[in-house]
Amino acid sequence: MHRDFAFIQTAPGRLFVGWGPFEQLPFRRPGRPAFYITDFFLSDPHPWRHPARWEEISAEELAKRFPAAPTPRIEWQPLSIDEFAPLFDSAKAAMHRGEFQKIVPVLFEHGRVDVDPWRWFFTRLSEIPSGMWAYGYSYKQHGMFGATPEMLFETDGRGYRTMALAGTRPADRSSELLRDEKELREHRLVVDDIVRRVAPFGNVEVGALGILQLPSIAHLMTLIRFEEMGAEKMSFADIVRRLHPTAALGVAPRTEAGDRWLREADRGVRRRTFGAPFGLEREDHRGLAVVAIRNVQWLGDSMRIGSGAGLLAESRLEREFDELREKREQVKSLFGLTAPVAV
Repeated sequence: MHRDFAFIQTAPGRLFVGWGPFEQLPFRRPGRPAFYITDFFLSDPHPWRHPARWEEISAEELAKRFPAAPTPRIEWQPLSIDEFAPLFDSAKAAMHRGEFQKIVPVLFEHGRVDVDPWRWFFTRLSEIPSGMWAYGYSYKQHGMFGATPEMLFETDGRGYRTMALAGTRPADRSSELLRDEKELREHRLVVDDIVRRVAPFGNVEVGALGILQLPSIAHLMTLIRFEEMGAEKMSFADIVRRLHPTAALGVAPRTEAGDRWLREADRGVRRRTFGAPFGLEREDHRGLAVVAIRNVQWLGDSMRIGSGAGLLAESRLEREFDELREKREQVKSLFGLTAPVAV
């Protein structure tokens, strides 16, 4: 049995689930909830997906509806540092020319899976740790499951919350983040980028710098809140376009040269929905959009896991390559995909 669905975590242990068939449109129909699912460059002309029916239930309740699934057996193709070096060198050269200060290249690790994995992923949702939002979809023979630590924005109708999340260390060395000049500068670039984007709203509140501690890695984190001053409210899609991509996944400062670099690099990796906004707007206009990182994507029996690293002028090739691997290993651990068993 295969079903079309989409889901997003709305609270600890709670999921909003939409069941297909989905009506895909360039706008959201009034009075109906819809998922916002698009690619990183926001080029999908029909990002709104309206489910035929929907519900909000616990992760445990959802898992019970489906028969137990076997653990997917996957043979991963390990990445070489030689595959990352050309992207690293190109980015460093562009920074030397003064085209931007920070940019985030992405790499994917590929594998083959022996079963349709979506039922297996459902059994893992109740184990997602605090500080992460579960999300995903399945449509015909392709899909995506993820647990992201990064929220693009959330609104309750009165204001918006967003966050800067940049700077990474293994969890057992998280305290180093507050002393590492490179990580602190990278994080500040993300904070400044977001504040510039929301400054026209006024009433911008920037929280204190902190550390988000996850099971295997940790990040620098700053919470940011803002409100619209005028009577006219921006739409969900307007807010997405204003914030995405933040410097945590894109480029700082936002320049035409940086956008060209990202698009040129994408020809070799095709990130598609990786790092893109993934969201839900409800009937009453409450909305939530997360950044689609820390996910597994599949098409037929092909599976891949992506990861990105924020590069600055002082970045070192080996350290950034290790960070890419650490992020992918966290995803494998979350979803029980760590053992490289031949199929």
